[in-house]
Amino acid sequence: MAGSIVCLVRWFQKTKEAVDEEGAAIKMSQDILEMWMRLIQGLKKVCSDSREEVRNHAIVSLQRCLTGSDGIRIPNDLWVQCFDQVIFTLLDEILETAQQNSPKEYRSMEGSMIASLKLLSKAFLQSLQEISQSTSFSQLWLRVISCMEKYMKMRFRGKRSEKIHELVPELLKNTLLIMKSSGILVPSDPVGGDSFWQLTWLHVKKIAPSLESEVFSSEELEKLKEKHVKTGCSPLPDGNVLVPPNETTA
Repeated sequence: MAGSIVCLVRWFQKTKEAVDEEGAAIKMSQDILEMWMRLIQGLKKVCSDSREEVRNHAIVSLQRCLTGSDGIRIPNDLWVQCFDQVIFTLLDEILETAQQNSPKEYRSMEGSMIASLKLLSKAFLQSLQEISQSTSFSQLWLRVISCMEKYMKMRFRGKRSEKIHELVPELLKNTLLIMKSSGILVPSDPVGGDSFWQLTWLHVKKIAPSLESEVFSSEELEKLKEKHVKTGCSPLPDGNVLVPPNETTA
């Protein structure tokens, strides 16, 4: 099933080249996006299989379908739907399975949790430019952090997973660095409540308190804050990015 994403991408490209009428091209693109959604929903159902090999292979295949979708141009609303209906649901189901079943019934759930965390991180970065334009981006991002935090709290036979405790800060740091370089994560003042910047670090510090100083040096923060004051930037209503006065996000 994972190979189907390659076929969908090729079909999408050929459709753009072959279809002359705009209406027909739009309809064909919508059909391909619907097939992509059905594909990942189908794979997600197999990701909770009791058989270790089947479960882990399905998770890896799902990740390939999510990260191999470059040529399809998935809109931000469909990505948000994908996170709500597939990715977050999968993470919750894997965690619940690990909590409620014995290792004899579901072998190597630690490995499945690690694979799911990698899927979450890679899917988020794959879709970052699109979903960062969504009005629900802040909530989605905080939910990503929440999933990571819940996985870190999971214990196997009374002991925490050292592998997960090493992996989560690493994945989170990489994500924060990319959000920083993309201009998505920048210092801002709250407007009518906590800003995206403040909420991010409030939740990140629950996982790894040192990450803020690792991602933003004190010198960088000072320069960014000075620039913020000089340009008179203010955050958007959802606190995602800074917008200078007299400019729009269009």
